[in-house]
Amino acid sequence: MDYNEVKVNLRKFGFPLSTVNALNQIQTIINGETSRKQHLNEDLAMDLISEFIFCETNEEGKSTKPMSRIRYLELLVMICEYFNKTKIKPDNDNCCGDTALNAIFMTLFPQFGAPPQRTNMLVSLVSLAISTYSNLILQSAGVQMQQLGCSSKYSSQLADGLVKKFFTFISSNSSSLHLLPQNAPLFTANLMTSLSELYFNTKTPDTNMIIKEPPRVVLETVVQWINSDPCLCFTAHYTDLQRALPSGAIPMAATLPFLGLFRWCFFAPLCVKNNNDLELYSELHCALIESVMQGWKVYSEQNPRVSRPYTLSVHSVVPQQLKDLIEETIKLNDPVTMHAVEIVVERLTQSIHAAIISDTIFGNKQDLVNQLESLPENDVLKTLIKRIQV
Repeated sequence: MDYNEVKVNLRKFGFPLSTVNALNQIQTIINGETSRKQHLNEDLAMDLISEFIFCETNEEGKSTKPMSRIRYLELLVMICEYFNKTKIKPDNDNCCGDTALNAIFMTLFPQFGAPPQRTNMLVSLVSLAISTYSNLILQSAGVQMQQLGCSSKYSSQLADGLVKKFFTFISSNSSSLHLLPQNAPLFTANLMTSLSELYFNTKTPDTNMIIKEPPRVVLETVVQWINSDPCLCFTAHYTDLQRALPSGAIPMAATLPFLGLFRWCFFAPLCVKNNNDLELYSELHCALIESVMQGWKVYSEQNPRVSRPYTLSVHSVVPQQLKDLIEETIKLNDPVTMHAVEIVVERLTQSIHAAIISDTIFGNKQDLVNQLESLPENDVLKTLIKRIQV
């Protein structure tokens, strides 16, 4: 394959034919046989993507002006149609999708090296895929999120972008959102993990605690997702990521959404003022407990060889910021706020108890006891500590 000849041939066509041909050429390059010149082929693929797909560079390799909004929309539809029509691997499934398409997706939207505007395109593409039930795109996005890490900058930007550009403009009753766990379970589970890291995740600049609550539509949607399928939160753990990745790629360990979503439930009584929202956090907590107790049990009975996952970690189940907030609340010595503290401690106790019963908590028993003993006294908590020490 001549490096320059490919570009010259593509430049003979105008948009959109040049983009269609470039996508087909990139597919050939990425899924071609490995050879000594493979790195040159990869460089060619990146050049084709930059010039003919996203129009970020010109023939001379210099940066170009942003494409028009009409061209932007046309490109979104083209990529979406390409994934919908292209079926490279015949035995694609509902979680991992098509291995070859996953490789193309990862090349189109890499973690490093792409201009910032590529992230905006990714958010727009995934939003369109959710609305149009384009499951192969969502499956590829889910694989990419897990491979890079659901708390990585890549995944966080995607999740945050979806909240700002999609969730806030759609009802939680939307059929596309309701059916997302069924159509793209891996993407849905990994999106929940990324979303869980965006909110009630404290930072302490200048010793001032900043706590960001999720928009109500996000909270409602997450609750609905988990209630619809108690096994959903475990999807990343039991998905065989190896067969979803290009040859030679090493699958990364799965991260489950439990710790982050439980954190929402722990912080909410102390931070949220809206009673309707507080009821939703209570429902979320119950759904998570049900998932910990039953979700893994259901799956493990069907797949006994799969290793047991961890829903909670001793080292992070009681974050220091939560302890500090509890102490500040106790100092107020107000009956209402003291009741909120009791709710927090009881939720902590219930979640840890559920993880112990299901044997999905990771860490040293004594470390766990030390953390629990630092919390305000509570009869339910005392009972749990005694059980742990037995």
